[in-house]
Order: sequence, then C-alpha cells, then structure tokens
Amino acid sequence: MLVIDSRVANVAHARLATSRYVQQACPWADPDEVVLVISELVGNAVRHTARGAWQLCLRGDAARLTADIRDSSPTSPAPRTPDLAEGGGMGWHIAERLTSRLTVLEHPDGKVVRAEWHASATKDRQAPMRAPRGLVGQAAA
Repeated sequence: MLVIDSRVANVAHARLATSRYVQQACPWADPDEVVLVISELVGNAVRHTARGAWQLCLRGDAARLTADIRDSSPTSPAPRTPDLAEGGGMGWHIAERLTSRLTVLEHPDGKVVRAEWHASATKDRQAPMRAPRGLVGQAAA
C-alpha cells in the first residue's frame, strides 16, 4: 500500500511515487496511464476544494489496482464538455476511459474518488491489433 498526503507531498511527488508503485506492485498495469489518471484526479482535488488538501491511497495486487483520492469537498465531480480553446473539462473523461471503474464515495468530511484497474480488462486492451486476413501488404484502392 502507498499513502501520500498533501500535507507532506505535492502532485509531482504523487506522480513519481505512483509510477514506482505500479511498476513494483502491478506490473500488468500501464504506469503511464495510471499516472495520468492520478494526476488528473489529484489536480481536480487541488483545484476544486477550499484548502486544496488531498490524500492518495494506492493498493494493488495481481488482479486489481485501486486508487482512492480523498478530499474535503462534498461536491461530486461533474463531467463537462471539454473546452479545447480555453482548456479544462477533460480530466474526468480521461479517467473514465483509462480505468476499469471510476466511482465517487461520500463520507462525512468530503468524498473519495476511487479509480480501479482490473488486470483482466487491461490485458484485453493491451492485446496487439492485427490486420484483417488478406489485407496485409495490400495497398488501399
């Protein structure tokens, strides 16, 4: 288990520690994808809470990786249309796409955003793409 608290670490530290943890505890998971999701979710906790305080807890094994990002805001994330001109609105969509499951758990002092990666789902996504039979080496018409 890895626990990182904003009182003693920053977002950059969380990214680096997450990458190392995933490589050691869950070698089946893509550390770049996990770090991107953690970066987005911790960034949201910093941006959307009054004090910007957060705590990250990672737990992983051969079958599942779970990341809990706890913050003091009781407001659940609200997916919004990405704004490519001004920026923003993409983090939740990225997290949904790169995880097996994404949930919000309420608690008396705020909320926990839980991201899960399941080894079986990750292996399916990482299977190499193959060209359809008969099309290998043929030029497009």
